[in-house]
Amino acid sequence: ADRPAEVAGRCPVVILSLPGGQISRSVCLDAGGVLEGARRDTILLETSTVLPEDAETLGAELAAGGIGFCDAALSASSDMVARGETLAMVGGDPGTLSRVEPVLRAFCREVRHVGGHGDGMRAKLVVNYVLAMNRFAMAEGLVLAEKMALDLEQMLAVLRSSAAFSTAMNMWGQRMIDHRYTEPISRIRMHNKDAELMLELGRRHGAPLFGMAQLNTLVQVALANGWGESDNSVIIEVLRRAAGIAGEVPDVTARRSREPWRAPRSPPPAAPGGPDTREAG
Repeated sequence: ADRPAEVAGRCPVVILSLPGGQISRSVCLDAGGVLEGARRDTILLETSTVLPEDAETLGAELAAGGIGFCDAALSASSDMVARGETLAMVGGDPGTLSRVEPVLRAFCREVRHVGGHGDGMRAKLVVNYVLAMNRFAMAEGLVLAEKMALDLEQMLAVLRSSAAFSTAMNMWGQRMIDHRYTEPISRIRMHNKDAELMLELGRRHGAPLFGMAQLNTLVQVALANGWGESDNSVIIEVLRRAAGIAGEVPDVTARRSREPWRAPRSPPPAAPGGPDTREAG
């Protein structure tokens, strides 16, 4: 098919997985889009990570054109999706979900209905926030252990056996120890996009995300040093250098990887729900 309209004319369920909400809107509503070619029974599943309000608006506009809609936010890496280990957090009408759940079950281990349109995205951003904080805490902990000359392999094993355990340790712990940032589970530049969505959501709802504001300062340093295509675990290199630990330059192909190290700047104070929460770093 050359146009989204042709896909919608052939498929009862259309799945979007795109870089952002405006692109999803264009694919659905522009000339030659999904709405133009949709069948009477077409349902659209939005799996792109977008602002919840964007999902709500798109769902309403598609409903006006007779198209069913669910925002089906996914929690998994690309490898986990390929293995069918994805969690789907779905916002939308329960009846619509019941019709598309067999499609989701083809690559999801669990499908959870979390509310109306936009709530799937809200749930995912909360999940991504907690996951990012776990990754950040582990990186800081490993740097502290390194400064104290503890064996990092042993320290990671201890953390995995302790009350501090999180899935982030299995996903990124060994990468941080090995300085291994190629073949990323997820990229720093994609974290940056999600972080902006989280901070915007916090600002809109008056929820001060102090941890994410601090982490995003370090993410900006990683991006400034050309590490945008590296795995998210490269954040530990920012912390290592801030702690004065000499280490290997991350093995990435970024053009700026050989430029002088750019140190982090202290973020401005973040007022609850204020603009600093969004713009920190």
